[in-house]
Amino acid sequence: MSQVGASASQGPEAGLVEVWGDTVNETHVKISVLLGAGLAVPTFLVAREVLSATMENQDLAKTYAMLAGLFACLVAAIVSARLFEPKRIVSEQTLDREQQIEAALDIARQPLGMGRLSDLDDAGREELRRLGLEEVFEEAERRLAAQADPDGPHVDAAGPGAAR
Repeated sequence: MSQVGASASQGPEAGLVEVWGDTVNETHVKISVLLGAGLAVPTFLVAREVLSATMENQDLAKTYAMLAGLFACLVAAIVSARLFEPKRIVSEQTLDREQQIEAALDIARQPLGMGRLSDLDDAGREELRRLGLEEVFEEAERRLAAQADPDGPHVDAAGPGAAR
């Protein structure tokens, strides 16, 4: 759990924490944990007593009681999810073409890289076309190739047929 906000006077992010990659209200997390424990423990204890009294195999009775407790945890999780929705912080930013190319180059510089457009199947290429990203990745591949082979073919401002 990592702290996102500090106090109630600091705006909408105050009291928020990150749990398993989602931003939630710290108070809601605490209530959810108490709800889970408040449902699971009594359910387990009651089920253990009832099943121990009615079943011959005590190991099996304990196992079924534990399953009842786990089911109560699941019910508590569903109730908590309905009561307390995540407090996601969504920001949207539009990138111009050059920023998109730089983002693709950043991906390519990662340890696993970006792959090559030629390795994509037709469905993958079509998806990139529909998203308007095919040209972005083509340009990123060209720039990567130019960086890898600085003595390769060049195109001057005078045009493709101009001599260097």
